[in-house]
Amino acid sequence: MARKKKSKIERVRTYLLSGKKLTPKSALTRFGTMRLAAIIHVLRTSFNMNINTDTSKKYATYSFIS
Repeated sequence: MARKKKSKIERVRTYLLSGKKLTPKSALTRFGTMRLAAIIHVLRTSFNMNINTDTSKKYATYSFIS
């Protein structure tokens, strides 16, 4: 019996919950998503996750705040 593949939203959620940080470039290579900001928006609104956005560099870095 084949296992169901996790959606990109579920995979990003699991990755952030493990305590790791995520950038758009690393999300593209790791999960194949070009719309990381949209996924972060879904996680914030639908899953009520407290996600920090660090924009001190030229790109955003997302991390979960427990």
